[in-house]
Amino acid sequence: MTTNRRPMLALSASLALLSGCSSFGPVTSGTDDPCATLQSVVTDYTTGFDAYRGNGSSYAMVTLYRAKEQLIKGHCEIWEWGNGDAAYTCTVGAPNQEVATAMYQQANNQLSACLGENWQGTEAGRERDGRPAGEVTRYQNSGKAGPAVSLHRVQDRSQHSVYLYIGTPGRSPEPAN
Repeated sequence: MTTNRRPMLALSASLALLSGCSSFGPVTSGTDDPCATLQSVVTDYTTGFDAYRGNGSSYAMVTLYRAKEQLIKGHCEIWEWGNGDAAYTCTVGAPNQEVATAMYQQANNQLSACLGENWQGTEAGRERDGRPAGEVTRYQNSGKAGPAVSLHRVQDRSQHSVYLYIGTPGRSPEPAN
């Protein structure tokens, strides 16, 4: 798969511009080649993201590790549950729905470009208690089995966020109904 740094660099610049007008700081990539890092993280799924685990904190049901390679600088971590399931996640808050939607659309375009043609995205709405609660794009690799990859725009009352999930399909976040 060919890497293309230009889309993710454009994403970082776009996110920085979008968040610059709010009290939130700029959102940038923490890696020089985000597409290559994304592809490597997806590949490292089979090891539980061992190569990307930084310092960890253990809790009753999960251990959280700071990700050594940050697809979104300062916003990524690795979750490992007691049964060996693991996920690489990045979550960014947004000041309002307009910014969250723009971040989600830009990130979705870049994620699709970086994953490549073997990955197909399916978009759906999210609901919570019968009300719209954002949107999600789930990516599947037509070439082989692998991790669940999804991008979410979450709206919960007046709070907005966008997050990336790469991990165990059984742990993949589903919208609450």
